[in-house]
Amino acid sequence: MATASEASQQANRSAMDPKRLVVIFYLLVGIVLALFLERLLGLLWARFSWSDPVLIEGLDWKVSTLVSYVLAVGLAVGAYFHPRTHALSIDVASELMKVTWPTWSETKASTMAVVVASLVAAVILFCIDTAAYNLMVEWLPAMWGKL
Repeated sequence: MATASEASQQANRSAMDPKRLVVIFYLLVGIVLALFLERLLGLLWARFSWSDPVLIEGLDWKVSTLVSYVLAVGLAVGAYFHPRTHALSIDVASELMKVTWPTWSETKASTMAVVVASLVAAVILFCIDTAAYNLMVEWLPAMWGKL
């Protein structure tokens, strides 16, 4: 495993620090987790008929919303500062920065190849299916009847 400083040196070659990508990732995960927990805790509050008063009028933030956001921030910050998780995140970001992504023209060409191959496979499977159906439903019973 590369250390954080080695990962930073590798990323500097591509003009971006992997720590930046890791922070962006944790922010996005924190937002998604907060929205998920907001919905989940709102349902739990309603299920158990707990009082869920509105704390901030304009934003319609309730107690369950505030609890979910505090939980999400706590989990994201805890995961970011956990040594093993942080090191793994830096390693993953460093490896992703080494990847050579296809160009737009390569992506379009690959997509067209997949579409054409899928259509050819569909036609072949349709022919095989039709022949098997005719064999089992029409031809074999007709030949069986002649015996």
